[in-house]
Amino acid sequence: MSYADHLRAALAEPDWVTLQRLAEIATRLGMSLYLVGGPVRDCLLHRAVTDLDLTTEGDALILARTAAHELGGTWKKFNRFGTAKLILPGRARFAPIDLATTRTETYARPGALPDVVRGTITTDLIRRDFTINALAIRLDGAQPGALIDRHRGEHDLRAGALRVLHARSFQDDPTRLFRGVRFEQRFNFAFTADTLQLIAPALPVINQISGDRIRHELELIWGEAQPWQALARLDELGILQSIEADLHVDDWIAVHFQAQPTRDDRFACWAWLTCRLSETSLTRFSQRVNLARAEAIDLEQVRALRAAADVLGRLNSRSSIYRALAEYHDRSLRVALTVIDQPAARAALELSLDQLRDVRPTLNGMRLQELGVSRGPMIGRILAEVQAAVLDGIIATPQQEEEYARQIMAREGREA
Repeated sequence: MSYADHLRAALAEPDWVTLQRLAEIATRLGMSLYLVGGPVRDCLLHRAVTDLDLTTEGDALILARTAAHELGGTWKKFNRFGTAKLILPGRARFAPIDLATTRTETYARPGALPDVVRGTITTDLIRRDFTINALAIRLDGAQPGALIDRHRGEHDLRAGALRVLHARSFQDDPTRLFRGVRFEQRFNFAFTADTLQLIAPALPVINQISGDRIRHELELIWGEAQPWQALARLDELGILQSIEADLHVDDWIAVHFQAQPTRDDRFACWAWLTCRLSETSLTRFSQRVNLARAEAIDLEQVRALRAAADVLGRLNSRSSIYRALAEYHDRSLRVALTVIDQPAARAALELSLDQLRDVRPTLNGMRLQELGVSRGPMIGRILAEVQAAVLDGIIATPQQEEEYARQIMAREGREA
């Protein structure tokens, strides 16, 4: 079976047709065209290929513009790296095709984004993270389907080996550590001994990459079939501790990632990883990975709810549960249900979410002023007491609310 046959078997028929048409356009423009990286790897592993990553030794922007015009699609250019996203009819959910000009990369300092100049398919492949991704299949020309393998990538695929292409690979780009761990777990591969030795010297460089890049790599792990295994490997290799010294993965985290039906909830994944950190450590971690403020606040709420589980479990009235949980966000309460083991505390959270959060008396501040209450904090105190009485079933009708408020007013008057 030829590489072209392997590729056709791995692609949906509309994608195969799309590649054929793009190859025809590239040939007419006098440009080479290659499928590169992960799609080639997946093709050789007999996995379905859905992402289309293409590169040309010509001008990718010209090719993208021409293809969009001729094939009825749209395109968007990214000048810094000479890349484009091409959206064509027939692709599932109109998924973009990544199209890049072959390039050479250099790094001004460890962990920096690369400086890019145009190159050849040879220089383009050697800049990649692992040999199994330094593969290309030629699409244009007289012999479409030829495999370009300068670094024994196909051999490493068959051996289940993860090997970097040069000794400074992880120091140039420490995010390759995260990707390598993902590939290890996804494909049941293993770092080669020489590659494994390069990890520890690169760990300090993690401090030099942005929080956005780290967050992105961790969120890609959430999308893996077995994210807890990747997290455990990051822990084992010291990569997690390079992000936050107090962060560790144990059986508790593994169980939660495996057992929960909400594993596709990105926020829940963050919570399972971090909810047992101290308040200080969690704040430091959230800042390091540049979490959105709303996510950081809700993660702290989940941590606080878990820490307060014993207290929550001892609350014995609906109004006390309401008061204890009123300031917590719905998302925090829902995810806290997945990390709290005490049945009584879970019952309090469920009661709050299902029954208490929307309970409001019909009585309002305007009516209290009509009854003679002056504007000020007393209005809030009366409404809070009325609401508590409604929650606890002491009163139920608008008339009872008003009478209850009059009783409070009379009591306040006597106390004054």
